Amino acid sequence: MAADGPFQPRPLDPLRWERAQSLFHDAADLAAGDRAEFLRAACGGDEALFADVMAMIEEDAAPQSVLDLGRAETAARLLDVPSAGPASKRFGPYRIVRLLGEGGSGVVHLAERDDLQNQVAIKFLRDAALSPARRERFATEQRTLARLNHPSIARLYDAGSLDDGTPWFVMEYVEGWPLVDFCDRHHCSIQDRLKLFRSVCEAAGYAHSHGVIHRDLKPSNILVKEDRSVRLLDFGIAKQIDDADRRADATRTGLRLMTPAYASPEQLRGERADARSDVYSLGVVLYQLLTGRLPFDRSTVGHTEASGDGADQSAPRPSAIARAPAVSGSTTASTTVDRAAWADLDLLCLTAMHHDPSHRYQAVDALIRDIDHFLSAERLEARPDALWYSLRSYAVRRRVPLAFAAAVLLGAALSSWALLRLAAVPAAPIAASEQQTWRTVAVLPFQNAGTDSSLDFLRLALPDEISTILSHIRSVSVRPFATTSRYGEPSVEPQQAGREMRAGTVVTGHFLRAGDALRITLEAIDVESNRSLWRDTLDVPAGNLIATQAQIGLRVRGGLADALGWPSSTASAAPTDEEAYGLFLRTAALTLDPANNGPAIRSLERSVALDPTYPPAWVALARRYYVDSRYGSGDQKAMSRYENAMARASQLDPDYVAASAGLVLSRTERGDLVQAYRQAADLVRRRPDSIDAHFVLSYVLRYAGRLDESAMECETAFLLDPRTQTSGLRSCAFVFVQRGDYGTAKKYVDLDHGSDFAKALTILMLVRDRKESQAVALGSPNMPQWNSYDLLLACAAHRPASEIDALAAAVRSSDDPETNYFAAAHLAYCGQFDLALSVLSAAIRGKYCGYPAIESDPYFASLRSTPDYAAVRDQARACAQDFVARRGVTGR
Repeated sequence: MAADGPFQPRPLDPLRWERAQSLFHDAADLAAGDRAEFLRAACGGDEALFADVMAMIEEDAAPQSVLDLGRAETAARLLDVPSAGPASKRFGPYRIVRLLGEGGSGVVHLAERDDLQNQVAIKFLRDAALSPARRERFATEQRTLARLNHPSIARLYDAGSLDDGTPWFVMEYVEGWPLVDFCDRHHCSIQDRLKLFRSVCEAAGYAHSHGVIHRDLKPSNILVKEDRSVRLLDFGIAKQIDDADRRADATRTGLRLMTPAYASPEQLRGERADARSDVYSLGVVLYQLLTGRLPFDRSTVGHTEASGDGADQSAPRPSAIARAPAVSGSTTASTTVDRAAWADLDLLCLTAMHHDPSHRYQAVDALIRDIDHFLSAERLEARPDALWYSLRSYAVRRRVPLAFAAAVLLGAALSSWALLRLAAVPAAPIAASEQQTWRTVAVLPFQNAGTDSSLDFLRLALPDEISTILSHIRSVSVRPFATTSRYGEPSVEPQQAGREMRAGTVVTGHFLRAGDALRITLEAIDVESNRSLWRDTLDVPAGNLIATQAQIGLRVRGGLADALGWPSSTASAAPTDEEAYGLFLRTAALTLDPANNGPAIRSLERSVALDPTYPPAWVALARRYYVDSRYGSGDQKAMSRYENAMARASQLDPDYVAASAGLVLSRTERGDLVQAYRQAADLVRRRPDSIDAHFVLSYVLRYAGRLDESAMECETAFLLDPRTQTSGLRSCAFVFVQRGDYGTAKKYVDLDHGSDFAKALTILMLVRDRKESQAVALGSPNMPQWNSYDLLLACAAHRPASEIDALAAAVRSSDDPETNYFAAAHLAYCGQFDLALSVLSAAIRGKYCGYPAIESDPYFASLRSTPDYAAVRDQARACAQDFVARRGVTGR
């Protein structure tokens, strides 16, 4: 269809001309081989329209064409419409510096804002008057960026329109390199590439948690700055997860709005994309990072070919490509990982890239978890649960013969012999310059190397005692034992566990009964080098637990602390009664849940009656009382018992952080926020390395309505130990739920994954996010003190009004102010406004201020329109203002 002379469009009515222009712009963005196929489908048999648009495209490609000026300028000349960008170098407070780049629909300029003296990137829409579809996509990108606030996503600063109607928006200017280019230029190792890639995944996961799918993830949309911070760009074709796809949009999604090399098979087929489509694209990016090349070459095929059987083909294993002769222009650092590690990388990458979405990682969070597992040298979640894999991974990663790895996993007799032989080997001397300077320690469960199962309780009891002893050494941060106790299997590698818990030193050991003696072997391992830093063996009478505790205390304070260069500490209070101490040790193995609480409370009450001077027993008993009060029987007297037990522990040992934090928590729930805040702030000042200290400070601040400050303390505690389950850190989820940050809230819920608490919080978030059917499918969390969740589920399921009224009548005010706040939210959601206001008022009287959260909480949306809401809101505001005026501690 070559034109004779310069292109002259045939006379068209305005609507037909607008249609032709829109198709021209859409087709011009495609690869040359795809245009005709796209236009045939889009024109729907209108041959004249097809001919006109093809003629425009051929003219655009012809030498010396008027279209050589660029589509924007061509449009301006032929149709008398403005091109992208301002007419002068200045508009508003911005001064254009230079062109950064241009694509099919937009032009991006570097600009400066003189008043703030900073550089920004300004994106202008091409041909705004010619393509309504492009204008809508441009507006969608602007709206998307406005709702996303993440350090790894380029920020939106400003937006508007020029006098001629051309829309623009101002973004963060990112001076960096595309992801793959950065890694190649800096010769990044596999581990470094994975860490950068993880940041990209976090940004994508954050977008998904806010209902946004990117749909065009590729290295050119991922810039890395010199400080190795990542920025995800170009949300121009992003979509809302819950948007209904119109047929025209679905067609364009399949044919145009993507980069075929990184697009998922379902995108290539023109099907609706979801979050798993982004997972696939991330898998392709990871493949390129690992191998230096793309898994498939789609640069020379049309969309019909790409969307056929070829879209479902499996990619070659990354390890096979990386071990081939080096790919020109790329450095993958493939020699920095061994064969077993490459097997995991293959699995990780190809799981993300599986052609069947149901077989991929179902969310970016799952991909991130397996990246973390790989970096910590632990088992991937995507790996089949095979014994052979466990043996091989253990043998290869630890560089030991497979026969020995198998022996470790076999019977106790062989294990006993091997461990006793190990105990006889003297520790190698460590030079002072090589001693561990990162004073973070994790104490793992011990192993019973013998056959006397009556001593199994010592597996957890002995390391719990060591953790308590170490907690008294200043400047040493001890990982909570509730975290380390999960590493109790014999096959657990200490180095692997230490890396996962971000500990510099791991203490482990085993014990064996031999006649009347109990032989205990202790060892400290440097996580970085996997070297033994200290080892000791002690023999104590098998029936004398107090002697055992005393000997362990001496060896840890004298031998371990000295060997690692840690400061000395005074001995903590020691148990004085054998029976009492035995009862205490046995309860250490019982989980903190209502089912175990009754027997544990009875044992611990007997323990403190026999020996009232041992602080750890009082703290253990206090925690059991709290569980009974808040999650079990609901007995209000149990909270008084909790406070008395914590106070006794604190009197016996004023430096016991767990006891001090426990008292702050109870003072908070009693409504004395100002004094609780001062005590918590002082505790953080004295023990900035303590998770308990930061958590209780966050707890006070969340009661006071200071959610941003509370979130900061939660995140600090989480950074100290991202896998801790102690100190109630899981309840930080409430802070982020009230802030509307469900992605971060889920991070804290996952600390207690699978529990009834986690189920309740998940229900809370799903209903807030208008995903009622998913919430109903989870079922009741079965927590007697949180019966308002049963009401919430009934309303979400649209149960009969009589059933809802009965459930609402069963909701009563609690002595737990936070429980009242969320019960009020559930009542409001169900339209039970009078009860909601009553229970909400009770929460505020209990000093759970809830302000300003109630002004934006979606659960209270209908309640805010009722006549009596204003009085309760003013009560909440006064509560929050009183705290701010009276807390009296500056700098926080």
